Amino acid sequence: MKCQVAITGFVMLGILAVATVFWAKGSSNVVMEGTLQRGFEHSDFYPNGHCSKKPFWWQWPNELDSDLNGGWNAIGTADSLHVTVRCNVSSVGMHGHLGGYLREIQPLEIISIGPANRCR
Repeated sequence: MKCQVAITGFVMLGILAVATVFWAKGSSNVVMEGTLQRGFEHSDFYPNGHCSKKPFWWQWPNELDSDLNGGWNAIGTADSLHVTVRCNVSSVGMHGHLGGYLREIQPLEIISIGPANRCR
């Protein structure tokens, strides 16, 4: 009986380790949508607009800043943007200002931009 419990425990640890590795790795060339907020020492991207979750760091500066700023200016005085973007998502690590973000969005193409409510 003790042997069976030990084997089950090792199997569960193995499954947990594999799941952690897949969760922690990055993704490339994915389409994401969410809320983008930028300001002094922050560049927050909330996937799917879920403001209750910890945001990803939106890589800044990047090649698409002029496209993004043009869209932001066209909207007017929006505090936040709803953005659909083709991007690379980093693996889990220390990203952004003072390493305060778990992941980083590396934009490759801005697909759409619109106004959004600001996350608090």
